[in-house]
Amino acid sequence: MNPRLQGKGFAHDRSRTILIVEDSLSYRKLLRDYLSQDNRYSYIILETETGAEGLKQYRIAQPDAILLDYLLPDMNGLEFLHALQQQIKKPDLPVVLLTRYENENLATQAIESGAQQYINKSELTTENLRLSLHNAIKQGELLRQVAVLKLENQQHLKVLNQQEEQLRLALASAQMGIWDWDLLTGQVHWNQEHELLFDLAPGSFDGSYEAFDRCIHPDDRAPVHKFVVQAIENHAILCHQFRIIWADGSIHWIETRGEAYFKESGEPVRMIGTVVNIDDRQQSQQMLRDRLEQQRLVMDMTVRIRRSLDLQEILQTTVNEVRQFLHTDRVIVYKFAPDWIGTVIVESVGAGWRSIVHTQINDTCVESYIGYFKQGLVTVKSDIYNAGIDAWHLKLLESFQIRANLVVPILKGDELWGLLISHHCSAPRPWQTTEIDLVKQLAIQVSIAIQQADLFAQAQIELTQRKQAEMTTQLLNAELEQRQAVEKLKDEFIGIVSHELRTPLTSMRGSLGLLAMGLMDNEPEEMKRMIDIAAIETERLVRMVDDILDLEKLEADGNTLEQEWSDAPALIQTAIEVMSSIADAAGVHLELDCPPVQIWVAPDRIVQVFTNLLSNAIKFSPPKTIVSIEAKVIDDPIMHNLDRSESVRFVSAIPFQQIHFTIKDRGRGIPIDKLETIFNRFQQVDASDSRDKGGTGLGLAICKSIVEQHHGRIWVESLWGQGSTFFLTLPQPMKEYPQDQGTL
Repeated sequence: MNPRLQGKGFAHDRSRTILIVEDSLSYRKLLRDYLSQDNRYSYIILETETGAEGLKQYRIAQPDAILLDYLLPDMNGLEFLHALQQQIKKPDLPVVLLTRYENENLATQAIESGAQQYINKSELTTENLRLSLHNAIKQGELLRQVAVLKLENQQHLKVLNQQEEQLRLALASAQMGIWDWDLLTGQVHWNQEHELLFDLAPGSFDGSYEAFDRCIHPDDRAPVHKFVVQAIENHAILCHQFRIIWADGSIHWIETRGEAYFKESGEPVRMIGTVVNIDDRQQSQQMLRDRLEQQRLVMDMTVRIRRSLDLQEILQTTVNEVRQFLHTDRVIVYKFAPDWIGTVIVESVGAGWRSIVHTQINDTCVESYIGYFKQGLVTVKSDIYNAGIDAWHLKLLESFQIRANLVVPILKGDELWGLLISHHCSAPRPWQTTEIDLVKQLAIQVSIAIQQADLFAQAQIELTQRKQAEMTTQLLNAELEQRQAVEKLKDEFIGIVSHELRTPLTSMRGSLGLLAMGLMDNEPEEMKRMIDIAAIETERLVRMVDDILDLEKLEADGNTLEQEWSDAPALIQTAIEVMSSIADAAGVHLELDCPPVQIWVAPDRIVQVFTNLLSNAIKFSPPKTIVSIEAKVIDDPIMHNLDRSESVRFVSAIPFQQIHFTIKDRGRGIPIDKLETIFNRFQQVDASDSRDKGGTGLGLAICKSIVEQHHGRIWVESLWGQGSTFFLTLPQPMKEYPQDQGTL
């Protein structure tokens, strides 16, 4: 037997030597303080700051246990364990690993490397430190004794029996079970503590692997078998955690550790190990996972609130996430009206349970709690039938299939806005503190979202009002500018018209005045000349009035021209015939070059355009010159959309071709600064043209209006002294679309 075990008296010694390997002075002090509070044992405490010093100190002092920090200046905990294994040549080390990380993989690696216990520093207390040290020492001692018993079995049977009794007492004290599996016969032996851990009466285990397998949770049976087989095949240490089911249906976590023994031929003959209950560890880990999930959910909700201004979306996400986290049957948001009658505005409900979204609820019990809710009251009912509520309220909850509920107020500033409510319908529900904290945190986030949505809505209203005010101001400014432009145009038009009308009227009044006074009675030739002047000016005045009326009619009619398919050469020829006598009198020859082509136009108006252009060309052309009219079709199609007001319907965006007309003279030409304004009303190259040439200054304005109503374009190119060329382009549909096919 190990002399150290004999010397310490194993189960009764109350003095222990502990080696602390930790680089933090403050944390070493904390460990000493915790150990000093243990009234069951007295401790001799040794301390080192590095792993190398710890290994050296272990060789010298041979302490009962080591409290090992995972992160050391010169190595980590796993490296320390490996070095210690090499130093003492023992598989199970009296080491409790301390770390700030909650890492199941790290815990497994530490146990596999020989450590007996694993503690998260954030969860360290006097009690769990004591238990961890006690278990580490005892578990290491037990496994080492098992090895000693195996080696000394035949020679020291009596001693072995004594040690087995000591071992039994130690296992009972540590609440640790031990198992011994004969791989040749299949028989499994459990000690009494093992049976108690599996909720079996002492002596009731029949020794079969099948009986053990029946105790395991169905989802964990295959993994347990897999790890056992791997440990045997690989000659490795077995270390595995799994769930067992007690007779009352409750689930508990077990950690087993063991090792197989082999014949010299390599055949496995036996496997020995221990089991301990790790419910507390699993609960701690689950609580940590729940807290992390809770923090994640709150952070996600915070991010969503910052990213979204859609309150309905935020509320729906909240109830969905809460129901998923709580694994409950229904979660709602209940909003109060001014009279404290509430409505369920959003809901997340599980399959098979009644939906109550949009339900209006007049609950007088809720109204009596308004003041308390404003102060942050949270109501928790694990079972409505044991909650001491009145019959009317109980009946209301039953109508909504509620068995347990959790109600958290949603505040908007200091005012009660509504309630965030969780319903458990299938059975009573003991609400956990972490669950209540989560719902309270999310209710705060919802409150922030409500205030944020209100601010956004207010900003939108202010922005809309500002835009409306700006739009109104713009409309008023535009209307004012339009009125000013109209007034200016009217003044200019009146001035131009009055001037243009006054000139022929003055001439007429002068001529008629002379005749009326009888001054021309004795001069018949002069009298005839005065009468001719009056007649000419009268004719000019009539033409001007006709042109003004014609132009105003064109602008008033808009796009209401009655168009039809017409022969282009025939229309031009009509204009030539109208102007032929004037051309002959001026000694000007008219030439036409136009291919036989059909054009879609208002024929009378297009003849009017050609007539006006020919009239101007003849007036300003010297005798014995040519005024030419040419037309050609431009084959490259253009895409052109006709307005719905077009008198003939065409397919929307049908291809159009262009008809290009040119009227060229050899007259005096037009100055460059007049090329753009020549198409305006009463605009002429020379102010005397209206008198000398008989024009009104409206002909080209009328031409432009007619062409633009045909969706065409008219312009002029000219060099002073070399004549002018007027260009006219009209878009033409490449095929007619029948009337009965519908509008654009």
